Amino acid sequence: MREARRIRPLTPEDCELCGRAVLPGEPVHRFEDPDRGGRRRTVCPLCHRRAAARGWVRAGARQSRGQGAPAA
Repeated sequence: MREARRIRPLTPEDCELCGRAVLPGEPVHRFEDPDRGGRRRTVCPLCHRRAAARGWVRAGARQSRGQGAPAA
């Protein structure tokens, strides 16, 4: 019989995509989720591309050309 996995609540330094604990000294990426009103998300270095693919925007990043209001 398989052992039940122990589930623990996420801490502020856990990746919100894969759930792994970020190691001490390991950089984290902060993203904003536009689908959740700009809610801040913590993402590990392994998942930053997945976050961008979901449409999450790096916190503090400016919009790139082609995004935002159309030119007049």
